[in-house]
Amino acid sequence: MTPPPFTPAKAVPGIFPAAYHDPEVARAEEERIFRRVWVFAGFTDDLARPNDHLTLRVGGLDVLVQNFDGELRGFRNVCTHRFARIHRTKRGNGLLRCGYHGWTFDRDGVPYGIPGNEANFGLDRKGRCDRALTPVAVAVCGRFVFLRVATEGPDLDDWLGVYGDALRHASEIFVRPIDEQSMDWAANWKMGVESVLEVYHADLTHPTTFRKLVKGDWRCDYDGSHSRGVTSMSDSSGRWWDGVSQRLGFHPSPILREYDHLHIFPNLEIGFTRGAVMSVQTYDPLGPDRCTLNLRLFLADPDGDAGKGGSAARRVIEEGARDLNIALLREDQEASELAFQGCRQTDRPALLGLNEERIQQFHAVWRGMIG
Repeated sequence: MTPPPFTPAKAVPGIFPAAYHDPEVARAEEERIFRRVWVFAGFTDDLARPNDHLTLRVGGLDVLVQNFDGELRGFRNVCTHRFARIHRTKRGNGLLRCGYHGWTFDRDGVPYGIPGNEANFGLDRKGRCDRALTPVAVAVCGRFVFLRVATEGPDLDDWLGVYGDALRHASEIFVRPIDEQSMDWAANWKMGVESVLEVYHADLTHPTTFRKLVKGDWRCDYDGSHSRGVTSMSDSSGRWWDGVSQRLGFHPSPILREYDHLHIFPNLEIGFTRGAVMSVQTYDPLGPDRCTLNLRLFLADPDGDAGKGGSAARRVIEEGARDLNIALLREDQEASELAFQGCRQTDRPALLGLNEERIQQFHAVWRGMIG
C-alpha cells in the first residue's frame, strides 16, 4: 500500500477527467481507497466521556466510534436485527442501543439487551455472538481519531509516517476549538483536495484573503501517501499574529512558524497559521459529483478567557479567523465547482506543472490504489 518515493516531474498529465465524475470510479474509490486506509473520524474531545459516540460515512458505509469506559471501539452503524441505523446523530452520548427495537450492544458489539428475547428469539450466548456488530478498527494519534473499515492493513503510526509527530505536536498546542462548519460542494471530493495542494491559484482566486497572508513561495516534502507544503508568512501577517499571541497569552507552536499544510491521504487537510491557528478539513464524498467539506478551527489558546486580554479581544480574533477561513473556502468552492463542470466537457487530462507537484503526488497515490 505504501507508494514508492515521489520525485516531482516538471510537467505531467493528471488523471483522466472521467475519474472525477464516473460513477464506476466513485464505487472503486469506496472499495479500494476509503475502506482500506485510515480515515480521520474526529477528535478525542468528541469522545471524552463514557458512551460518547460519533458517526460518519466511510466508503459508502455507515460507521460509528464509541467510548466504552475509556476505550474507543468502532463498528458498522447497522443493527444486526433488522438493519436499522443504531446511532442517528453526528455526535452524542448514550448506550449503543438501536432506536428501532431497542437491541443494545456491548463493547464487543454483542447484543446483551434484546427486548422479548426469551419469548421471541431464544438467543443463547452463541446466538447473540452470531449477531455481533461488524467491527471497525480505531486508533488515535494525539487527539486525532482515525478508523479503518478493512480488517487488515498497516497500523496507524506506520500509515502516518513522519507526519504522525506533527499531529501529536498539534494535539498539545491546539486545544481550544472556536468553530465548526459543513459546506456541500457541487464537485468531486478530489477537486476539493486539489484546491488546497498548491498556491498557484492564490493570486487570482484569493487576492484579498490568502494572498495577503503569505509570500507565495512553496516548499514541499513527502512521506508515503502524504505530503506537506510550507509557504512563508508575509512580514506584516507574521508580525500581526506574533503580536496577537503575545497580547492575548496564546501559546503558539515554536516549530510551525509559517503557513504549514499537511495532506493526509485521502482527504484530511490540516493548515497551521503562524503556529496560532489550526484548520482541520475533510472533503467527504457524497457521490461522484458532490462532497461535503467539514471544517474545524482551533486556537493555540489553552487558557481561554482566563488568560490575558479578556473575552472581548478573543472574540474579535476568533471571528476574524473564522471569517477569513470561510471566505477562503467559498473562493475555493466557486473555483472547484467551475472546474468540475469543465472536466465533464473534455477527455483531455490536466497538465500539472512543478508548482502543482503535490497534486502530481496525490494523483500518483490515487492511481496506485485504484489500479
